[in-house]
Amino acid sequence: MTIKGAQGPGRAGLLLTLGVLAWAGAAQAQSLDEIIEAAVAATGGRDAIAQIETVRHTGSFTMGTDFGPIEGSLEIVIIPNQKMYQALISDLFSQRSAWDGTAAWQSEAFTGTVELTGAAAANLRNQTALDGFQAYQNPVFPDAEYAKADDEQVDGRDHFVLEISVSGIPYRYFIDKETHLVTLLTLEMDVPEVGGVIEVTVRPSEYERFEGVLMARRTQLSIPGIYDLDMRISETVINEPVDQAIFAKP
Repeated sequence: MTIKGAQGPGRAGLLLTLGVLAWAGAAQAQSLDEIIEAAVAATGGRDAIAQIETVRHTGSFTMGTDFGPIEGSLEIVIIPNQKMYQALISDLFSQRSAWDGTAAWQSEAFTGTVELTGAAAANLRNQTALDGFQAYQNPVFPDAEYAKADDEQVDGRDHFVLEISVSGIPYRYFIDKETHLVTLLTLEMDVPEVGGVIEVTVRPSEYERFEGVLMARRTQLSIPGIYDLDMRISETVINEPVDQAIFAKP
């Protein structure tokens, strides 16, 4: 199935967990260092985050396409700073992708299983971080760069803006000054199928704490010219054993 010029949900499907990892962050301070430290503290703090060894999300998604909505189930598994796996399953397609610690792959019914390189692989690697602020001064992500941009408004509310580049991929995090939450994440992505560079937007919401760490239970993702995606997490399991085989390329 081809959706608006893309082969299935393939190219853009690599971004599906971005919003799930855009967790809450405090925004009380003005300097870059202070904002990041406050963000980590509001998420649960470094000690609480360090206690998380595995995360497994399961739930459902609705994908808006030119052919009507597609509904299915989702699964996301993370071993922080090491590995990640994600799967989208519906009656119309199945897609699985992973970062196994050294390389990335993706498997679809229409295209088979392929090894991912460049930005596609880097994006999956970046998603092993438990939030967008964990890569800051973290030796696991030596190429991470952070900067504070000018404040902006989102939906009529004042926000701090942090520009974060990890593995050459530029993200912009918008942090609500009043609620101290990340309410919007944007990313520029080159998609030749739709004519070049597009801006992907991710809106995390419905935050809930698990083992003291705040996570978003809903993520709305928009990839112009390809699809809109509404993901809802129904169950989150922390620090339970995971099947290591899911990370291996089939």
